[in-house]
Amino acid sequence: MSLSSKRQKEILDTVSKLRVTDIRDGLDWIGLHHTGTVSPDIRPLWRTKAAGFATTCRHLPTQQTVPTMTPSDYTKWAYDYWYGEIFANDLAKQITENTFLVVDTCNTQTPAVGSMDSMIWAAMGARGVLTNGGTRDSDETLAQKAIPIWSRWIVQPMYQGRVEWGGSGMPVEIGGQPVRPGDLVVADGDGAIVVPIDVIDDVLTYAIQESENDKVVRGLLFDRLGIERDESCESKFDVPPHPNAMTAEKLASILETRKF
Repeated sequence: MSLSSKRQKEILDTVSKLRVTDIRDGLDWIGLHHTGTVSPDIRPLWRTKAAGFATTCRHLPTQQTVPTMTPSDYTKWAYDYWYGEIFANDLAKQITENTFLVVDTCNTQTPAVGSMDSMIWAAMGARGVLTNGGTRDSDETLAQKAIPIWSRWIVQPMYQGRVEWGGSGMPVEIGGQPVRPGDLVVADGDGAIVVPIDVIDDVLTYAIQESENDKVVRGLLFDRLGIERDESCESKFDVPPHPNAMTAEKLASILETRKF
């Protein structure tokens, strides 16, 4: 199953008005309680939000031994041999403006993204990076904020002598969740979540339902607590009222009886 670029953009426009927690609710509402949520130890490099469709790749731990050589020979070995042959790839050709790059490093403490490639991928239009590996050059990467990143570690090494290119366009596992090419990836301060491509429409239907009701409740509680309403209380979708819609009367009863 694949989606046209136009349909992808429509979905991403909808998702831009939702939170990761809303997507989690949508998956629950269609019975997929154990699907989607990436392990919470994979965190954003900074508080941000991104969504896109998975372009997957894999880095494999190498079994090669780095030969003894002079530093000048090492330069040639690293760039001509490792990056020219062992890590050579055409990943850039697969990145589109709707891409969320998903990098499986097989849980090795090596970089999936650094300051330079993060800017390259951003310049190509990628929307975010999700990895079970690490972020390198994190001070610069954090300062430039070229592309949102969710990773497991902050790491130091380069790829050569550590991981080999393992291919792209295959199902991978990130933080306990399978990710297939074309799956929807949504990520924010609460972590990342993956929606299988074949259930996106149903998930969004119920994510919207629960999100809209949450906004109603937030507005009522803001009023009760004397907090000025903000954008988080504003409706984003024209949908029917929630089947269990909260009202001011219901909220007053809950607060008075302390039954929640």
